[in-house]
Amino acid sequence: MRQAIERWWRHRIQVARSGRRDSGIATLEFLIIAPMLLFISLLVLQLGVFFLASTAAHTAARKGAQTGAEFESSPGAGAARAQLWLGQVGVVQQAQVSTAGSTGERVRVTVTGRVMNFLPWDLRVERSAEDTVEKNQ
Repeated sequence: MRQAIERWWRHRIQVARSGRRDSGIATLEFLIIAPMLLFISLLVLQLGVFFLASTAAHTAARKGAQTGAEFESSPGAGAARAQLWLGQVGVVQQAQVSTAGSTGERVRVTVTGRVMNFLPWDLRVERSAEDTVEKNQ
């Protein structure tokens, strides 16, 4: 019985010693790979937020142009509508709405603003929409 215990004990010591050579490798691999995975995840998230803000800015500009082009409306009413919609959505930060380029025939609404950032980039978005003014025949 004693020999069996000694054999088992020697086997356990040998297994423990051979396992020490790989000890810490998983931690090292994690420390190398984890920052890259985190950066890639944040990059994908940032691109998604950018496209969301871009779509929101374009939708606000389109709504503003449609409102400003309605019968007996004004470009200022369109800008107010776009600003109101952007305030409700809250995706575009520091949003500014402009009706520069509008004429008596066409209403042009431009939305500019910043995108929420997860990475140290200053992403800005600018989208415009234009519509023909409705007139009474």
